[in-house]
Amino acid sequence: MATNNDNGIERRTLFTAAAVGAAAAVTASFTGGAFAQGAPTIAAIPLPEKLFNTAKAGISRKTHEEHYELYKGYVTKVNEIRTKLTALTPADLGKANASFSDLRELKTEYTFALGGVRNHELYFRHLGGTGGDPEGAVAAAIKASFGSVEAWKADFKATALAARGWVWLALDREDGKLFNYIGDSQNTYPVWNAVPVLAIDMYEHAFYLDFGRAKAKYIDAYFSVIDWDAVNANLKAAVTAAKGA
Repeated sequence: MATNNDNGIERRTLFTAAAVGAAAAVTASFTGGAFAQGAPTIAAIPLPEKLFNTAKAGISRKTHEEHYELYKGYVTKVNEIRTKLTALTPADLGKANASFSDLRELKTEYTFALGGVRNHELYFRHLGGTGGDPEGAVAAAIKASFGSVEAWKADFKATALAARGWVWLALDREDGKLFNYIGDSQNTYPVWNAVPVLAIDMYEHAFYLDFGRAKAKYIDAYFSVIDWDAVNANLKAAVTAAKGA
């Protein structure tokens, strides 16, 4: 019969063997960085024509066109970083360091660039509507989560005024409730298992041309041009994904 010490030695031996085996498998299968089949590229989505309906609320075509150029820059950087990640070698991975390393820089800036793509696509797709109070499932979810549409709007506006970058209305897939939260940068403050269904960009480039420093006026204009059909579609997709998870 094995003693406790024997069991400890046996467990350590198994763990060591597993670790060595895993490392060998990674080395044997290494075909170039993070994307084994090469670097997949993404393309910028075209701006939906309805987006330019926001001009009636004071968010101009010029703002959207300039904003779109910034968004395309994020798309370019995602593809560039993916290419560089693909080119990494085992030697490059061996130089990984938390203070500074090429790998750390690429991995960190990848989340910034990809966040810039995802955030802007969400924002562009649900603007250009008729605004007003939410309708359908999103209205019911907002009332269930905040008590009333008015309470949600007050919280969302205050959250936006407190933000330096992004604000999202998101579905918490754990409890099924909606909540507003801040992401000051493209990749900051992620909440795991939460899915944004509506976003407002509070970087100056999103409003300064039209509203100057008047952030509150921009937020009010934003409320008046939300496409609630698009937000309902986002919520439906998030709920469906949660049920399938």
